[in-house]
Amino acid sequence: MIKRFLVISAAVALLGACGGQDVHTPAPIGNLVRPGAAPWLTVAGGTGKLEVRGLDHKVILEPSPDLSAAVQSQLGEQLQADYFQDLVVTCTSLTTTMHVDEDKAPGSVAMNLGLHCAVWSRGLDTNHDYKAEVSTAVASGAGDEAYAQALPKLLADGSGDIAGQLRGDLHKLTHSAH
Repeated sequence: MIKRFLVISAAVALLGACGGQDVHTPAPIGNLVRPGAAPWLTVAGGTGKLEVRGLDHKVILEPSPDLSAAVQSQLGEQLQADYFQDLVVTCTSLTTTMHVDEDKAPGSVAMNLGLHCAVWSRGLDTNHDYKAEVSTAVASGAGDEAYAQALPKLLADGSGDIAGQLRGDLHKLTHSAH
């Protein structure tokens, strides 16, 4: 019994030593943010850090500025042509996850992006959850920084997907108002 306990303790100690290192990587995403892109659209929520899951060690991206500012700017820019008078779009509950599937696609990283948006215009309103899953290749040999370098493309692509979904709802809203 004692021998078994010692073997288990040694295994736990070894595992703890291997996976115990957290790699924090800055992830600049400022090039996605355009001030004043669409004052009628806001995005709130999200976390200050983003873990890349599926790796044999922990990689935590630290986006700057925050994710909600980047998504808000991207959505506003892509939906600017769809704006109509008295339109207000408020998105909350921003969720983002990044993951790598070492078995199926070791050279790429995927992101799930989600938002809950309320759209108001001329007394009509609608609420929906929007979700997007996008992926991109990561530079081989770039180490953990490759995930930080992939983040802007993932955010732009995911925001583009959600903008398309939101655009459909905006068009429905404009047609029901007439």
